[in-house]
Amino acid sequence: MALKVEVVSRERVVWTGEAKYVRARSVSGDLGILPGMIPTCTLLAQDGELLIEPVDGEPIKTILNAGFLTVSNDHVTIAAKHAEI
Repeated sequence: MALKVEVVSRERVVWTGEAKYVRARSVSGDLGILPGMIPTCTLLAQDGELLIEPVDGEPIKTILNAGFLTVSNDHVTIAAKHAEI
């Protein structure tokens, strides 16, 4: 079981793929996401870290500049003002 993850910024789709774990910094603290998580929507911190652990490959770390994160049916969407991977 894996998460389908999509990271987008105003300019482009930054990363898409399958992951076993995602951690993002919301305005109320760090949020860890695993498959089977309940539906969630949260605001991202102004300059927060994002960690993606892909199903295959090395962990990916980046800094996001505000935005929001939603989780629904093992699909994680991260929409940020700015993101680079």
